[in-house]
Amino acid sequence: MPQGRYSSIYALALGLAVFMGTQPAAVQAAEPAGLTLWQARWQYVRLVPRDGGSPNLHPAELGRAEIRSGLAQLRLDMGDGEAVDFLTPEERGFCADQLVKALAKAGPDQDVVMATIGMRKTFIGLAEQKLTTIRAFVNQDGLNLVVGELQADVPNDTSTYNKPDPRLVSFSDGRRAASLKADAKWKLVANGAGVAVKRSDWATVNATAMATPEPGTPEAEKQVKQQVQELQQQVQQLRQDQRPAAPPALAAPVSPPAASGPAALEGRLRALDDLKAKGLVTPKEYAAKRKQILDSL
Repeated sequence: MPQGRYSSIYALALGLAVFMGTQPAAVQAAEPAGLTLWQARWQYVRLVPRDGGSPNLHPAELGRAEIRSGLAQLRLDMGDGEAVDFLTPEERGFCADQLVKALAKAGPDQDVVMATIGMRKTFIGLAEQKLTTIRAFVNQDGLNLVVGELQADVPNDTSTYNKPDPRLVSFSDGRRAASLKADAKWKLVANGAGVAVKRSDWATVNATAMATPEPGTPEAEKQVKQQVQELQQQVQQLRQDQRPAAPPALAAPVSPPAASGPAALEGRLRALDDLKAKGLVTPKEYAAKRKQILDSL
């Protein structure tokens, strides 16, 4: 049989296999393990077997606002020393919505893995879709986040031709045992209290971080105003403490004691007699005052 016919038959068989939903062994991608809770395009949320370590504190009930606030306390150092948001505000909202439901369904031996897509600026200032994968679980340290893929390129599935087959595209989730990208230059950094970075790709967020309002929200602005007011009061109190003390008040002058010698008494009696002669005191008053003067001898 001519070689061209063999090629045609192989091509026909390959096309039939694809049409029937099968793939050649060399290119077929394995189905992801675990339970898929949600999936759209390249984003997904799954429950997968726990990746080592002690059993998780699942199911866990965390609020959407708390998770979103905790995610806002994580920053990313891309290797140039300048920290940027780990997730965009839209990604924080998506992750919070999905984690609330997934963590409530997870068991002690299950982790949550998810992929989120956010718009990131390139070095020329254009915005492109970038994909990040996260493994999440709750233990005694709080909410654990282990990063797998970070800002990976999203496959172009908007083209009319050569669309990628989702079954042939997979993204790696974070691992507890070792960093997925050991040679990566990026690392997670804390942006507030309550965040502990265990590894460059692994951070824990506790209740303190979750109670911190997300930047840009009305709660955060209210907290900043309150902190400014408290600081102003502290400065005012410090200024008052540093003012010099007022000099002590001068004591009132003490009147000299009335003279009590014989000459002084004679003078007082003569003054009393003069008042009586002028009619300025009554006889009764004169007698009482004279007796008082004489008694002082």
